[in-house]
Amino acid sequence: MAEIVDGNNLMGRLGGGTREGLVAEIAELARRKRGRVTIVFDGPPDGGRPKVQSLGDVTLVYAAPRSADDEIVRRVREARDPRGLTVVTDDRGLSSMVKAAGAKVAGVADYAAGARKSAERAPAAEPKAAGPVNVKDWERWFSDPGNRST
Repeated sequence: MAEIVDGNNLMGRLGGGTREGLVAEIAELARRKRGRVTIVFDGPPDGGRPKVQSLGDVTLVYAAPRSADDEIVRRVREARDPRGLTVVTDDRGLSSMVKAAGAKVAGVADYAAGARKSAERAPAAEPKAAGPVNVKDWERWFSDPGNRST
C-alpha cells in the first residue's frame, strides 16, 4: 500500500519540527513498514532543486504553485486505485477530501504507532537492497546545507 504524507501537517509532530528531520523519520518508518511513501510539502523546493525528488522508497514533492492539500487530492484523484492509497494527516479538511476521492486516511499518532508495531512484530530482516540511485540521492540530500536547520 502506498502512502502520501502531508509533510507540513506532520512537521511539528514528527522529525523535530524540520523538513530534514521529518524526511529522516518517515524514511525510517517506510523502511520498517517496507512501503513506498510520498511526502508532499507546501511551497517550492529550496535552492533550485527539482519539484520532485526520489530518495529510494521515499519521494519528496514540493507542491508550488498549488497547496500541498491540493496536490495530495490531485494525486489521489489521478491514482489508478485510490483505495490502495493512505494519506497521513491530521488535517480534517484534507481528510474529508481524500476520503471522498476514495483513499484511506491515517492520523499521525496511528501512523507512528502502526510503524512501531510493525517493527516489533517483524523478525530481524536483511536490509532491503537499495538501488544505485538511492544512496547517492540520500547522501546528496543530507549533505546539502540547505536541508539543515540552523
